[in-house]
Amino acid sequence: MKKAAVINDLSGFGKCSLTAAIPVLSALGVQCCPLATAVLTGQTGYPYFHCTDLTEMMPQYTDAWMQNQVHFDAIYSGYMTGRRQIEHLLDLIAHFRYDDTLLLVDPVMGDDGRVYGIYSEDLLAGMKELSRKADVITPNLTEACLLSDTDIAKATDYTDADSFLHFASDTAAKLRDMADGPQDVVITGVKCQKEETPFIYNIAVTERGVHTSRSHLFNRSFSGTGDLFASVLCGCRVNGMTTEASIDLAGQFLYHSIADTMNDNVSPNDGINFEKYLIDLINATALQKKATRNQKH
Repeated sequence: MKKAAVINDLSGFGKCSLTAAIPVLSALGVQCCPLATAVLTGQTGYPYFHCTDLTEMMPQYTDAWMQNQVHFDAIYSGYMTGRRQIEHLLDLIAHFRYDDTLLLVDPVMGDDGRVYGIYSEDLLAGMKELSRKADVITPNLTEACLLSDTDIAKATDYTDADSFLHFASDTAAKLRDMADGPQDVVITGVKCQKEETPFIYNIAVTERGVHTSRSHLFNRSFSGTGDLFASVLCGCRVNGMTTEASIDLAGQFLYHSIADTMNDNVSPNDGINFEKYLIDLINATALQKKATRNQKH
C-alpha cells in the first residue's frame, strides 16, 4: 500500500486537518502516516479551545522513521504553528523525499482577506521557502497573495467573475514561476458570490496551462473543506491521476458533502457530512487502477 506522511494538527472537533486526511486517504487506498503538529480540543473556529503545541516531538518522528527505514510516496503538510515547525519539516523532507515522492503543501495562514491568529512574518518566510520546494501547493486566494507579496485586500476585491478569476490565475502563475522546480499551483475556494448564479472555483495552473473547476457556492462556510480538498488531491495524485482530474473529483466530493450538510442543520464549526461520500472516492480509485492496468496491456 502506498503511504503518505501527513503533517498537520489533530482537532477533537471540526472534522478538519488529520481527522479529514485519515479517512479520505484511506478511501483512496493510501495509508495516512500522521505527524501531529498540535493537538487541539477543537478547531480554532470554536469560541473555546485548548491547544498543545508538539514542535518538540517533530524531530523524534524524523529520527524514529529514519531508523525504521520507512518510505513515503507523498509528504503532505498543513497547519504549522510557527517557523520552527517548518524548519523541522524541511529536515524531514530532506531525509524522506526522493524523486518519486510527491510533496504537497497546504500553506495555512489565512482566508477571506484576513490572516489567522498563528500568522507572523516569520511564519510567512518559512511558508515561502517550503512552498517553493513543493510539487503541488493548495493556497486559497488570501494565502496565494501572501506568498506572492500581493496585497491581501485583493483577495476580496471582487468586481466581476471574469476579472476576479483572471487575477486568481495570474497569481497562481506568478507562484509557479517562483518555485524551485516544476510545480502545480491550485488556488482553492475562489468565491464569485455576487453573480446571478454564485459559484466557487478551484483554479490549477500547471505545465499544461490553466484548468478551472467550479461548483455551486453555498451560503455557509464550513470547517475542514480545504483539508478535505487537499487530501483528495494528494491521494489522487499518488494514484496517478493528473492534478486537473484530481481537483474535479475533489470539487464533486465536496459539493455532495456540503449539500448533504446543508439539509442537516449542522453548525459550520462542526464540519461537513463527508463520510457517506467516501464511497465515491473508493469507486474513483478503482476506475483509475483499472485504467492504469489497461494502459499497461
